[in-house]
Amino acid sequence: MANNNWNDDKIEKLLHSMPKIDDHRSPDEILARIKKDERLKKTNTKKRHVRRWAPAIIAVAALLVVSLLIPSFFRGNEKASESDSAQLEQEQENFSHKRSMDMPGENEQSEAATANKLDQSDALYTIASAMESHLILPDEADGQYPFHIGLVHSANVIPITILVSKERVEQDMVVKAPNSVDLYNQYAAQVPEGDLGFDDYHPYKGKLYSSGETVINEVPDGHGYDLAGTQLYVYYNSAKETFLDHKFLQVMDETGKPAELDQVGTATPESLERKLPYFKYRMPSGKVYLIPYENGDTDNVSDALVAMKAPQNEIVESVVPAHLDYDVSMIKDIAVVTFSEKINLDLMDPVEVNEMIEGFMLTGSSFDTQIQMKNIEQTHFGKYELSEPLPIPIGANPMFLPE
Repeated sequence: MANNNWNDDKIEKLLHSMPKIDDHRSPDEILARIKKDERLKKTNTKKRHVRRWAPAIIAVAALLVVSLLIPSFFRGNEKASESDSAQLEQEQENFSHKRSMDMPGENEQSEAATANKLDQSDALYTIASAMESHLILPDEADGQYPFHIGLVHSANVIPITILVSKERVEQDMVVKAPNSVDLYNQYAAQVPEGDLGFDDYHPYKGKLYSSGETVINEVPDGHGYDLAGTQLYVYYNSAKETFLDHKFLQVMDETGKPAELDQVGTATPESLERKLPYFKYRMPSGKVYLIPYENGDTDNVSDALVAMKAPQNEIVESVVPAHLDYDVSMIKDIAVVTFSEKINLDLMDPVEVNEMIEGFMLTGSSFDTQIQMKNIEQTHFGKYELSEPLPIPIGANPMFLPE
């Protein structure tokens, strides 16, 4: 049976479908009846009649054989079925027993479900509070110096905010109120770029210092920042994510004159302003950072927030779930993001919700603008009070400097 499509179930169904045999005569009685038939005694038709009745006799004999085999067959099947049923019942009993040991009773389940439903918002709040944040708020930097640095990965710049304790800064530096250039000169070489999966890019080549609102980088010959347009682009963008408290970057040669750059000629002061929408950037390790990335014309915060919906390439991903749509309006100095349909955060992945909220906030921070979200069922999520304008972050992707 193993080599064809028949099995015991099919055979049993076939046998059940056969007409029920009600003839209780014995084989001897049937044979005696056939012998008495006068038609079999005619010599001139004997051959023909034998041929005519041969199939009938064979059929009768086959039925007799089947009638003898069926009880035996079903007895065997009944024994097998009884064995299988007993085994199945035992397995079900074992499963039920294990389930009763591993799971609470029906009453307990009902109570747990009710409690879970009542506390769903609180549970979401707890989960969101425990997950990784992609930004740091002003009150979270108490006792810390935020050291900003634009790390590089595959020609993309990822802003990182490294928190350094004030005690450590006071021990390491003579400067009482260090600015971004001071912090960079002290700690840039200590950032474990390779261990974090980034390119070995910092510290910048040459001498770095500030003059008023301008950061000056005196580069040596052969610095390589101008070998290609992409390299110069990365150089300037990394500086824009590093020196947030300055307005310009001036590249000088070692004589103190504006450097000659192959791609642009004589270097002029480069604006350190970088007002862009934020997106998700996924490292090969799977680690996700939120980064600013160009996506069309985003001269104002409203355009930047709208541009977050759909990036124009596959380098970055939107922080806004695809099924959501929204409009942006300015009410006084607040950028209001209003969803087209009321959304229930309980029905969404809390990690995605967190990325979306913080992406909006970081985009707003590029324009020094607060964000408020509307048409949401919940009034809070994690550390964020959604019924009010959200605070402006002081940095993206926080981490601590290794000792």
